[in-house]
Amino acid sequence: MPHFRINELKLKAFKIEERDFVERLRKIIPENYSLQSETIGGKNIYKTDFQIGKLFEHTLGLLYVQSKSSMLSALALSPKSEEKVLDLCSAPGSKTTLLSELMDNKGFILANEISLERSKALMFNIDRLGNMNITVSNYDGIRLASNFINYFDKILVDPPCTALGDTRFTPQKQIERNLSRLENLTQIQYQLLVSAAKMVKVGGEIVYSTCTTTLEENEYLIEKFLSKYPFEIIDHNLKEFPNGNLTGKNIRDDLFLSIRIDPTEDEEGFFIVKLRKKKDFIIDEKPQLQRLKQDENIFNSDSKEIKEIVQQISDNYGIDEKMWNEFLFILRSGDLYFVAMNNFEYERIKFLRTGIKLATLDKKVGWRLTSNAVQILGDKITKNILNLQSKDQLKTYFMGQKTKIDFPDSDFVVIKYGDYFIGSGKVKDSILLSYFPRSRRTIEIDFSLIQ
Repeated sequence: MPHFRINELKLKAFKIEERDFVERLRKIIPENYSLQSETIGGKNIYKTDFQIGKLFEHTLGLLYVQSKSSMLSALALSPKSEEKVLDLCSAPGSKTTLLSELMDNKGFILANEISLERSKALMFNIDRLGNMNITVSNYDGIRLASNFINYFDKILVDPPCTALGDTRFTPQKQIERNLSRLENLTQIQYQLLVSAAKMVKVGGEIVYSTCTTTLEENEYLIEKFLSKYPFEIIDHNLKEFPNGNLTGKNIRDDLFLSIRIDPTEDEEGFFIVKLRKKKDFIIDEKPQLQRLKQDENIFNSDSKEIKEIVQQISDNYGIDEKMWNEFLFILRSGDLYFVAMNNFEYERIKFLRTGIKLATLDKKVGWRLTSNAVQILGDKITKNILNLQSKDQLKTYFMGQKTKIDFPDSDFVVIKYGDYFIGSGKVKDSILLSYFPRSRRTIEIDFSLIQ
């Protein structure tokens, strides 16, 4: 039975309490399907045998399908809103976006992914879930350390592995192929962990996790690492897992504090261990920081390049201008991105993207909010709001088609349905034009279930 989580960032934007939203889900999901929940590390985790990917709420980013085991590594890292966090192997973003949620969309997360293609899935999920504190980079994680010695407060290392935690739907040939790569994978995993060890601050924490069951990729690897580097295993503080790792204890006493989950019909196998850096171990000359010139500059809301733009957006959408002080901005070819205020030194890396696209320039009328921005700004928008009145209108808007509507002409329209902020649009001659993103238009939504 698949697990999922409710995205508290979107609930906050829509001013909906989680308990009320759960009751809404119970009414939406047909009676012959179950909906169960449990709380781990302060986060409510749900499971259902219904395909929630068909729900309107899933498309809006209120729901995210993710195995319970996968959530545990982010919950064990337990990042704080003021911290600088690195997810070293980030795509497709399940753990990264949960880290962002745990940080209440504040602080800073560097989501690094070596594969440019997989980075696209990562950025899609960031957009759908509305994560405002994530910067995406495309580096080999093993070589990333040179510019970040003793820099991050917390790091998640979830490296490529043999993925034997869930083989129910994996062809036997694929399993054999994965096992044939075991030696190579353990070398990569170890090098990634050492890279993270260099980048975390003294006193900082690393969570190392895999979705596989081999000792070579888990307990043996950690034993080797601890024999060479000044780290200690610490309690993961997930009180719902009081039973220690007996397999690990037989290898090294303190590995009892790690988590080993064996695969079941309902859950994938996983290994999780939390490490703390006791002291600096780099005794050679530290690598010189190579300051990189970005193709774009980072601005605050008071900068001359940004001030007039956000003023226009505030006027058109009824947004309090003071709110923009909470963000940094980047201009990129007629698009304006915004990211949560942070003290990260962006010149340390070349990044693919930071934050979410706030607005796009229409040269005829000015800056128009994107649908992704509308969904995360939510009730901060107070002007030009069009409430759709029927499921047919909603479906037409979602599919990017023109909708007959009774609303004054405006180039800057925000679409709502009930208490959900949906997206951006334009009304001309009583016709609504949809700016809902093409990447999220889908015929998979079961519109009959919409309340």
